[in-house]
Amino acid sequence: MSAPASRPAESYDVLIVGYGPAGMVLSALLGSRGHRVGVIERYAGLYNLPRAATFDDDAMRLLQKLGIAGRVAVGTRVQRSYNWCNAAGETLIGNEFSDFGRSGWPEFNMMFQPVLERELDDLCRRTPGVEILRGRVATDFRQTGDAVEVVARPADELGRAATGSEDRAQRVTARFAVGCDGGNSSLRSSLGIEIDDYGFQEPWLVCDFRLTREVDLPMALQYGDPEQPTSIISIGPHHHRFSFMLDEAVSSAEAVDPAHVWRLVKRWITPEDAELIRVAPYTFRSTVAREWKQGRFLLAGDAAHQMPPFLGQGMCSGFRDAHNLAWKLDLVLRGSDEKLLDTYAAERSPHVRAITEKAVELGRIQTIRDKRAARLRDEELLRRKRAAQLPEGFRFPGYDAGFLAADAPGDSARGELFPQAWVAHPPGRRQRFDDVSGSGWLLLARDAAVIADHNDNLAAWRTVGGAVLVLGASADSELEAGTAIDDVDDAYRRWFDEHACAAVVVRPDWYVYGSVASADLLGTLLRACVSDLCPQRPVPGTLQA
Repeated sequence: MSAPASRPAESYDVLIVGYGPAGMVLSALLGSRGHRVGVIERYAGLYNLPRAATFDDDAMRLLQKLGIAGRVAVGTRVQRSYNWCNAAGETLIGNEFSDFGRSGWPEFNMMFQPVLERELDDLCRRTPGVEILRGRVATDFRQTGDAVEVVARPADELGRAATGSEDRAQRVTARFAVGCDGGNSSLRSSLGIEIDDYGFQEPWLVCDFRLTREVDLPMALQYGDPEQPTSIISIGPHHHRFSFMLDEAVSSAEAVDPAHVWRLVKRWITPEDAELIRVAPYTFRSTVAREWKQGRFLLAGDAAHQMPPFLGQGMCSGFRDAHNLAWKLDLVLRGSDEKLLDTYAAERSPHVRAITEKAVELGRIQTIRDKRAARLRDEELLRRKRAAQLPEGFRFPGYDAGFLAADAPGDSARGELFPQAWVAHPPGRRQRFDDVSGSGWLLLARDAAVIADHNDNLAAWRTVGGAVLVLGASADSELEAGTAIDDVDDAYRRWFDEHACAAVVVRPDWYVYGSVASADLLGTLLRACVSDLCPQRPVPGTLQA
């Protein structure tokens, strides 16, 4: 253990180690709720090179919540198909994506990550209470009673003795600390947390290009060529990525040589078309931490899990971690029982494991190197395609356990992601549902009659910051108990019909806490939720006009 830092301690509500996308989102969410957030980041500035390449409608919905979706959209490219081909160019698996997914945004967005990170960084720097300690490395993680202690040391002194280094180090304390410090997480390592490895560990060469003129390129394509498995994807309006599976015999020096890269891509692109901006050997991994919480230390993003990129869900999963954890930390910091944080891993770990397993399955299909096995794969998938027996699309799981209402017969919505569609409020103003419902807890009723006799329950509901919305044929009337909205496309009425419910309680991360089939059951659901939350300090209401 190093000597204690000599500078006075800085104190925060939450300390975040790592300032990648997951750490940025978590910082912004907590800061927007009035909490003091410290971030320790080893780099002096933004990384400014692409790593993640895609995000889905759930991620864009979260960026909408943060108020930056429109600006991020300018630097993204909506992709409507994603094909898997064999060496002959025959499509084995074709995937189609909607421009309006369940979360109200395009389902498949190709991005240039530096654009996203610049917007998130700008948001964090504008958010009161968020302080970013750049050029620092977190060390000496300790828990002391109801707090954690971390030493933030200058990154330029890491691994070497430096005169006066202890004078430049700083002791930092916080109620909780979250490791968002990547796959080689120092926080996870210091806690001795083991990982489960799904066994998919493949070396690839990732080559990123800035296009200098219009080029006819595949926008989202996997080549299952046993001679050279290849991935080609757009990474935003002006950039493209080519990834090639490596043979172990190829040295890193040879692999990253620009001349070698241009030979690999000459079939599609030349130096007259683009500038090579990044080439890096990268090992696709498939790991999930066995623990996501140890005392007051928690893990999120790549520190908790890594998955192959074949579903494009690595960063998206980190966003879901941050979203799930943010509202729970918010409530605990306001006085709710700290056991609420135990539901974080109970919800997120099974969700991530299901996605990782599917990504590994797809990766194994893509990366077959044996020619006979590849031929058998092609024949089987082409047979299914001709017989219209296409592989069933992957359905993202909901939550089966965690912070949810007691499992009740007929509650088929419990643990599902609640959709976002178009509504009108006030009359004639068409907008996305979340922009009306706000960012906190929500009760949505099928009609006014469902909540008519629940004024006392609704008053208690509002003490925990719960908003109340009611579907109405028109949005021209304000109800005493709730606000009427116009379900302009009948999307929510169809959802209520599908789940045979009269009202639904939705969490701040849009997952359904519980639903009821009739008005007489609503009081029980609301009382249970308020009892589960029971903050000592009321949470501000979030309903927006």
